[in-house]
Amino acid sequence: MSRTRSVGAATLLVVAALLASVPAIDRGAAAPLDVTCSADSPTVPLGGAVGLKAWAPTSGASTVRFSWTATAGRIEGRGAQARWNLAELRPGTFAASVTATDGQSASPECIVRVTVRQDAGGRGMGRETGRYFLLAGQRETAGYGLYSYLLLGAPPSEASRERYLKAIDAYLSLVPEVVSLEEYVPRAELNILYLPVRSVPPEPVTAAWALENYDYARARAVLRVLGGSNRDGPYILAAFKPLGGAGATGPYLFQDLSSVPPHLAASWVREFLNQAAQERFWEAKKGPMFAQRLRSTVGVMGAGLPEVRKSLDTWISWVQ
Repeated sequence: MSRTRSVGAATLLVVAALLASVPAIDRGAAAPLDVTCSADSPTVPLGGAVGLKAWAPTSGASTVRFSWTATAGRIEGRGAQARWNLAELRPGTFAASVTATDGQSASPECIVRVTVRQDAGGRGMGRETGRYFLLAGQRETAGYGLYSYLLLGAPPSEASRERYLKAIDAYLSLVPEVVSLEEYVPRAELNILYLPVRSVPPEPVTAAWALENYDYARARAVLRVLGGSNRDGPYILAAFKPLGGAGATGPYLFQDLSSVPPHLAASWVREFLNQAAQERFWEAKKGPMFAQRLRSTVGVMGAGLPEVRKSLDTWISWVQ
């Protein structure tokens, strides 16, 4: 009898030791952080550098720490903002990544891609978004990775004119011509950003000319794929296939700038270009991520504006 008790006690000790070695299940584990990142510009000249920035939501009670790495070049600085030195690199596209942690949970990595251009200074090649004036009666060109449109739903009113002009001016000043990009970047890896116009633009083209000669009927035809009225703008609409013909299908990335303060319209267009350069948007699975990161960065830009915080879900959406 005593032997039986001894064996039973030994068994219990072994079982207790085994249970003690099993990690406890944390049923209240925090969800991964959602980190968003961007570069100040999608391209830099030879010997140049670019600013990097990242955001991650926080409850306010904890501090978020960021960690940057790069496939080439040198990351200078720590924290939410850093400088990526790309000196001594040949022309090409390079990647940097950032992760975030608040001490309780960590994020998956967010990747930033930047192209080192052929030129040593000034505005050069390599942006992944190129502009093109879509003339009346002209069909979209096949073979691009993403088709985007800067759309105005109706002629400008007194309230919308300045916002229209700011958005078009950003289009003209920030986006290089797509034809020049094709010398360096495969067409399948380019986002072509169309602006519908009724006639051939002069040189140099101005925002005032583009607004005066804008093809509102063509824009209305493209906007029909979304349903609804959409009779203001500007809107940025993007899809993996041209939207100008019959039978156009989604999914679509829809960015509604019709309530954006005019002085922020250029920043919205710039962030669209920056985020388009980060995502491999010719991969269909990247579309929802593209929209999510646009919402995050636009939210940061307009953090002090109540209407921005209220309207992000309707301003930027991925429509299946």
